[in-house]
Amino acid sequence: MDLAHAVNAGGLAARRTDHRFTADEAEIRAAEERALRRRAAAVEARPALPYAQRGRHAAPRTA
Repeated sequence: MDLAHAVNAGGLAARRTDHRFTADEAEIRAAEERALRRRAAAVEARPALPYAQRGRHAAPRTA
């Protein structure tokens, strides 16, 4: 195989690899929707804490 054929074969292999591993818009949207559903499920599964137990920002101010 000479240099021109090697360069051409490398370019074809690169295009094929890009085609195999590049996601299209539908796959990206589906992954975003799955992530949003997973986050929403985690928020719903978390127990609701009373306002006073939510962290330092909820502590009463000192006089």
